[in-house]
Amino acid sequence: MNPGRPFEPPSQPRTQWTAKTTAPPASARLPSLTGLRFAAAGAVVYTHARLLVSPHLVGTFGPEVWVSMSSVSLFFILSGYLLTHSARPTDTAWTFWRRRAAKILPNHVFTWCVAVAVLVGAGGVAAISGAGAAALAANLLLVNTWIPSSRFVFAGNPVSWSLAAEMFFYLLFPVLLPRVERLSRRGLLIGSAMAIAVVWTWPVLCGFVINPAGAFFPGYWFLYVLPVTRLPEFLLGMMVARLSMTGGRLPRVGAVPAGLSAVGTVVFSGDHLSHPFMYAAVNVVPLALLVHATARLDLEGKPSLLRARPVVFLGEISYAMYLVHALVLTAAFVSLTDRGWSRGAAVVIALPLVPLASWLLYVTVERPCMRQFATARRCHTREPSNK
Repeated sequence: MNPGRPFEPPSQPRTQWTAKTTAPPASARLPSLTGLRFAAAGAVVYTHARLLVSPHLVGTFGPEVWVSMSSVSLFFILSGYLLTHSARPTDTAWTFWRRRAAKILPNHVFTWCVAVAVLVGAGGVAAISGAGAAALAANLLLVNTWIPSSRFVFAGNPVSWSLAAEMFFYLLFPVLLPRVERLSRRGLLIGSAMAIAVVWTWPVLCGFVINPAGAFFPGYWFLYVLPVTRLPEFLLGMMVARLSMTGGRLPRVGAVPAGLSAVGTVVFSGDHLSHPFMYAAVNVVPLALLVHATARLDLEGKPSLLRARPVVFLGEISYAMYLVHALVLTAAFVSLTDRGWSRGAAVVIALPLVPLASWLLYVTVERPCMRQFATARRCHTREPSNK
């Protein structure tokens, strides 16, 4: 691939086969998916707030834990869908990578600096020397999750581990997109089924090869954190987007039934499936159907609560919310409980600070950096934001 050339091969430009469909153009906005991102980010915030109140739930692996993990899977599928839906026919790999870097890195670098400053202020000077410094540097560069070590995986701002996977997806996207675009509708269905099958195969492989002893961290790292094992979810989002754009048929499941199915899977499957299947496999199909059904609400002009302006606004700040929520909750929680507040009261007081801090990060760091980048590169086309 030549980074200076458009993604698609010259012999088969995108306009040739998007013209065959009656679907709205790929540039159409999908505000309901923006609102869905807030729902996913809110689920992650709920889990971490719940665990602050009842830390023993970490070891029970109940719905409080799995809802957050399913939300991350939803982020990955959404990312593949949105990037494919909004891909520009004349884009090059370099311009795509620049836009993604402008979106992802400023918030990440800022929250990484805050996390390190808090660590130093709390007396953790030893943690930023030697192996700790290497782990922090790996987190800053978003390569820490490739290393099977808890010191590396949870270094810096712990929730930023998922950005390492996203950056891996972005790196591959200019290579993957032309290949996904060349697939026929039947090929897209087969490819989607294969992606789902791979997600279900990972736990089996992990149990027999990677982690036969059943220890927690090796399985967690391989199935939940390692970027390459999350790639099929991103690819599934890409292929579902292409099916939607080309008029391909998927099960006609409404957004509400799909959402209830995803929630029900989290609530009821934990008692019947082993933990390795709960990281991603159990909910990959309901989440893909949820993304497809939610997008159809906008593409077909149907009513959607997720399209309401307040929900879309919260979706727009959801990436900032994802990165700051753990820092804000933990800082407020520690400060208040040290002053005698109960765990529950401390979390209740801390929760409203999360959207406030998210909005501040969005308006002072994320949005100005995106605007500056777009102005400098003359990329004035609207870009749907991703987590």
